[in-house]
Amino acid sequence: MGGPGPERRTERGLAPWSMLAGLLVWSWACWWMATLTGQGWLQFPTVLLTVAGALGPLVVPTVLLRRGYGDETPGSFLLRCFDPRTLPLRWYAGLVGLLVAFAVVPAVFARGAAGLPPALTGPAVFLLVGFVAGGIEEPAWRGYAQRGLQQRLPVVVASLVIGVVWTLWHLPLFFLEGTYQQTLGVGSVAFWGFQAGPVVLAVVYGWLYNATGGVAFAAVAFHAVGNVMRELWDADAPLLQVGVEAAMALVLVIAGWKWMTRPRDLQEA
Repeated sequence: MGGPGPERRTERGLAPWSMLAGLLVWSWACWWMATLTGQGWLQFPTVLLTVAGALGPLVVPTVLLRRGYGDETPGSFLLRCFDPRTLPLRWYAGLVGLLVAFAVVPAVFARGAAGLPPALTGPAVFLLVGFVAGGIEEPAWRGYAQRGLQQRLPVVVASLVIGVVWTLWHLPLFFLEGTYQQTLGVGSVAFWGFQAGPVVLAVVYGWLYNATGGVAFAAVAFHAVGNVMRELWDADAPLLQVGVEAAMALVLVIAGWKWMTRPRDLQEA
């Protein structure tokens, strides 16, 4: 009885579309129910629904892998997403450069050098949540969906698809009392900047995942630390932030044109 399991997993392959749809269903169900409580996201029992929704990027791909939709076990999948040893040492310097470009440069342009150094502009809980939540999102986006979608779609197209779903995934948080997204205000300039951000950044993450040879941890680290840096270096200029991100994404697409514009079946390093 033990033989059919691995065969079924190999035969089915990855199911990125099912993963993306399942993730929306899981997280939206939790977060919309949380909004109906009328409580802040940290209040009990609303916090349980909030956390459950945030865990969707871990739960949904893990369930799919357990059902055979992939070529690895859930344990090995999570290990390769969170093991820092999978990322070559030279790439840590590259991550720092990208983080400076995407988090600090907009602040410099918006405020000038006199507006720096950084300061904690929000409660420490925002920083902790941003770090943890950013990191645990990436197993779904890059660890599973990117790898699966780009087997049939050009890398940049696969990235944009993920970016659109990524934006939709955050939507309920704008209506949940006390979240960072709720403080931006629905319909504000900051709201539209946040909505555009994931679509543009998904291209950067797609480039990073492929440029590192398929190391999902690169995206995990970039997302987690990037969330914190954006909080520390608040440019207060969301459209400028998106503009910088879009310009950098375009540069990276051009730099990796040969493989960014074609399907790519890339195994994890």
